[in-house]
Amino acid sequence: MTGTAVSAVSALVVVALALAGCSQIDALAPVGGAEIADLRYATNEVLLEQGVEILVAPVCEGAGGELHCAGETAGGEAITSTATSADASSFELRIGDRVLFAGPVQGVLDRNGTVGAR
Repeated sequence: MTGTAVSAVSALVVVALALAGCSQIDALAPVGGAEIADLRYATNEVLLEQGVEILVAPVCEGAGGELHCAGETAGGEAITSTATSADASSFELRIGDRVLFAGPVQGVLDRNGTVGAR
């Protein structure tokens, strides 16, 4: 190989390694506590399971048992997910006025093989 070819291959390897790191960083959950991350994971898992088309992905906020998430379906209905226990171990997910899911956060994470933040 010529010096130019070696330089080009080296540059491609560096770019490939840099891009590989980007996808791993993009997959990280926002920092803010295990409970809120787990609620976000569980909310998204149920929405995916039920085939809900999402316009605005639910954004979660709060602390302790006072956690809630809000988003919007492609049809314009509100998505709300709220912790229903003091330790945020259970939640209720609604689309508009309809309850889509009510139950344990960990059950959803386990069912889908999702590793929570706890």
